[in-house]
Amino acid sequence: MAQAGSNGTRASPRPAGEEQAPGPLAISDHDIDALLGALLKPFRHVVLAVSGGSDSMALMLLAARWVASGKSPAGVVLSVATVDHGLRAGSAREAEWVADRAKALGFQHTTLVWGGDKPGSALQARAREARYALLVAHARVAVPAAVVTAHTADDQAETLIMRLGRGSGLDGLAGMAPSRPLLPDGSVGLVRPLLKLSKGLLAHVVKQAGGAWLDDPSNERLDFERVRLRAAHDHLSALGLTNDKLALSASRLTRAREVLERTTEARLAALVDVHDGSFASLERKAWEREPEDIRVRLLARLLTAFGGLAKPAQLSQIEALVATLAEGRPLAQTLGGCIVSQGRTTLRLYREPTRHTLPELALAPGEEMVWDWRFRIRYAASAGEETATPVAVRALGLAAYAILRGGLTAKDRPPARAAAGLPAVWSGEQLLCIPSMPKAAPCDARFSAVFVGLDSAQR
Repeated sequence: MAQAGSNGTRASPRPAGEEQAPGPLAISDHDIDALLGALLKPFRHVVLAVSGGSDSMALMLLAARWVASGKSPAGVVLSVATVDHGLRAGSAREAEWVADRAKALGFQHTTLVWGGDKPGSALQARAREARYALLVAHARVAVPAAVVTAHTADDQAETLIMRLGRGSGLDGLAGMAPSRPLLPDGSVGLVRPLLKLSKGLLAHVVKQAGGAWLDDPSNERLDFERVRLRAAHDHLSALGLTNDKLALSASRLTRAREVLERTTEARLAALVDVHDGSFASLERKAWEREPEDIRVRLLARLLTAFGGLAKPAQLSQIEALVATLAEGRPLAQTLGGCIVSQGRTTLRLYREPTRHTLPELALAPGEEMVWDWRFRIRYAASAGEETATPVAVRALGLAAYAILRGGLTAKDRPPARAAAGLPAVWSGEQLLCIPSMPKAAPCDARFSAVFVGLDSAQR
């Protein structure tokens, strides 16, 4: 059992099986820079999410070493944040405990509190959503920013088993990615630099530094899926399903996924015309020649690119639609915020122009924004215009397009429902510009739009 330390903390590890603490370990400054450098150097503001557990305390210690070694870039600001979920007595005191240790290492620390009523069901999922929302809001005060978590190889192994239980495909079984965007404009990313390290090794790092950590009592609750998995650890290990082997499988699956992703990118460029973001089209014969998994991946990429803020399609739904398309009959079906239509010679896909799923945002002179995860829109300010009233960016709509489409050539005329879901610049009810379709009407040169749906790094 772990022993209770001062301030009510628990300061000893509970090694088991292959997680026994290794022998003498020296993680060099070079090793730490290899873990943190490539992932964190692109960011201006780095927020370490530290709960007080052994993994996150090790993350904080390694980050402090990185700063002290002089290998962290001078322009990168590192700080620590702890989320107090308010789910049990003593959580505020635990956050203070982390704050003391963060400050002793030279980090600024902030406690982020999840207030209000707590849900009666799906508590872990809701707490996770609240945690990331708080961390993102805190991090984005200076961008580009990163929220850094201490997920380990053990967490990766657990994720693989949980996703196996849900029938996940290759992408899901490849596990957690080392980095991914948390906001559609790419201004805040999630970074997991410790995915190749075990919990036992990280606990040893903390012990070597003379540190301590907190044990979360919720780790004993068998109504949580990860806790049940950890309780079954010995049984799984006896069957050969050790954490290190599972993490190795996730790593190999990641390698296979990367090959398929590169193939998908190449086929996307070769087969698909995205018409500047108005809609996607491709020849049916070329589509039908592709292997089924590439067709599934192409459709998934296009649904993500054009579906915007709509609820993403599930893999099973995408697979079902690919099977339906293979029957060869004409159809028009909605999925993932998009309309997918199949004609005699052509497949088309575009954003479903449903009003309640498309945003309306204010855009001030000199600003730019990502609208519906599809278009980066800029309002270039003229001299003396910096304090002008913001314009509204919202969908063009069918009625407005019906007035304009007669002035377009067949080449420049997208399907009506595709055009209706494009961003337009409005002043009240006056249409100022359709920056993604400038030939539809005279467009003020101050407004511009670039389709970024296919490029998550530009969102």
